Amino acid sequence: DAISGTKAIRMLGLDGKYAQLSVENLPFIRGLSAVYGLTLIPGTWINAINVSKGVGTAVNGPNAMTGQVDLCLLPPDPEVPLFVNLYGNSFGRAEANVHVSNPAGKHADNLLLVHGNWFQNEMDQNNDGFLDMPRSRRVNVMDRWLYRKGDHTAQVGMRYVYDERRGGQTEGLLSDIGGPGPGGAPLYGVDITNELVDVIAKNGFLFPNDPSRSIGITMALRYHDVDALFGERNYTGTQRSAYGSVIYQMLLGTGSDQLKAGLSFQYDDYEEAFLDSSFARHEAMPGLFAEHTLKRDKFTLVSGLRVDRNSWFGTAVSPRVHGRYELGPLTVLRASVGHGFRTALPLVENAAALASSRRVTMEGELGMERAWNVGGGVLHKFKWLDRKWAVGVDAYRTVFIAQVVADRDRSPQELVFYMLDGPSYANSVLADVQVELSRIFDLKFSYRFYDVATTYDEVLRERPFTPRHRGLIDLAYASRDDVWRFDVALNLFGDARIPDTGTNPEDLRFPERSPGYATLHAQLTRTVGAWEFYLGGENLTGTLQTRQIIAPDDPFGPYFDASLIWGPTNRAMVYGGLRFTLNKPTPTTP
Repeated sequence: DAISGTKAIRMLGLDGKYAQLSVENLPFIRGLSAVYGLTLIPGTWINAINVSKGVGTAVNGPNAMTGQVDLCLLPPDPEVPLFVNLYGNSFGRAEANVHVSNPAGKHADNLLLVHGNWFQNEMDQNNDGFLDMPRSRRVNVMDRWLYRKGDHTAQVGMRYVYDERRGGQTEGLLSDIGGPGPGGAPLYGVDITNELVDVIAKNGFLFPNDPSRSIGITMALRYHDVDALFGERNYTGTQRSAYGSVIYQMLLGTGSDQLKAGLSFQYDDYEEAFLDSSFARHEAMPGLFAEHTLKRDKFTLVSGLRVDRNSWFGTAVSPRVHGRYELGPLTVLRASVGHGFRTALPLVENAAALASSRRVTMEGELGMERAWNVGGGVLHKFKWLDRKWAVGVDAYRTVFIAQVVADRDRSPQELVFYMLDGPSYANSVLADVQVELSRIFDLKFSYRFYDVATTYDEVLRERPFTPRHRGLIDLAYASRDDVWRFDVALNLFGDARIPDTGTNPEDLRFPERSPGYATLHAQLTRTVGAWEFYLGGENLTGTLQTRQIIAPDDPFGPYFDASLIWGPTNRAMVYGGLRFTLNKPTPTTP
């Protein structure tokens, strides 16, 4: 979204809100942070990313309808006491990351993570009088502690984020957001501020006389405050959340099978205000779960069940089954089926649509969103033409039983929320081919097909901004000594439906569908001892959605709409930077 600078992921054809985005299996990117969350976790903090498609496991919560993205953060490592990353790009954005790790006694280690970025340039590459990218400032600090002693492991983490974005008409930014322009007329400004505090804790205990049994206790607290201005429309939101769980784990029989069972509790206190309306919800949800893992020679079956009691929406039961079967040493089948549910926050989840003159209406009571997901895939590895190959195909279907619909098709001047009355589904098919061209070159081809539709006012329509066809070609190079690394990726996007603007005056209409387009990304990295230097580019094809806003010359008029974004809002960007890693000297024997 060009106005607010927000970005979102998509899994199996649906928005990221239908996937569970967690940090080390703790619910993390949710609530008011759902639309901003991924941008609020610096990439250098992430040690690994685990992605699973389809419904998640019963242990990790009820919200995963299309998959789970779990971020594993860097652990404290006294062997790497200092890491520094500096970044800058051709648009004028600067970023710095510093990691400091220290031992904190005989059994504990500490890691301090500090991130800051700054972008204050005024860019208007399509000359519509609005910034293509908001000016921004962000500070992100996290302190992690890890304790290990005998059969006890404990972690504590605290995080603070301050994020500020200022966009809108370029003339307004020369003085004050939303202030008067040179002629005295009001100017359209966007000002979004996020302030967030997190506290997380994890404790693990092995039974002294039976290490096959353990208990894990987790806790997470959050305070998040959002203050946003879109022209003359003000949105504020405050979230206070608490989460806790107790998980008991044991091996069964000869140790090949496993049982997990436990309790969880999620509490959310939301206070939102938009224009002259306010919304408050205090939601408590205790839950219990059990999951059994059966392992045989070539077959693994994970069967789980959750029962959660939501103080607003009642009891929800979520059965989930995952299976894995080895057809051979190089061929694996996977399948899953299950139910998930979530509570919607329609305003913050559709924040991009607030950058418009659309009237916002909520029809009837908005309930919980529920969906079933079923799917699976096959992966086969083989050798052909003296090359190592891997071919994978997967297919998933998500069917909604209940859904909060955000309707932008009823009228170009309206955004209407109501509960689904009719079918809503998402079908996703992926074909993936990877080949090891040599010891230093890897090539990947991917094709994905989406068939995603929702009922809008009793009419089944394709979901907007979801290309039916997508492709990826990726070439990766790494020298044998790993001194040089190079990666280039070509992303292909098919056409997608745009919400109906047919009742607007003819010169204020968008086409019914967006064109297909391609983007090219590349990065080169050179390692010299403790230093790494990198140079890269994004959208090197220079693809640009030239018309991004309806009626940009009349932002307070009835037709203004900056939310119909289907493609890149910036042309080619080049970036560069360096990384420095200080390793602890290895003691030498005299």
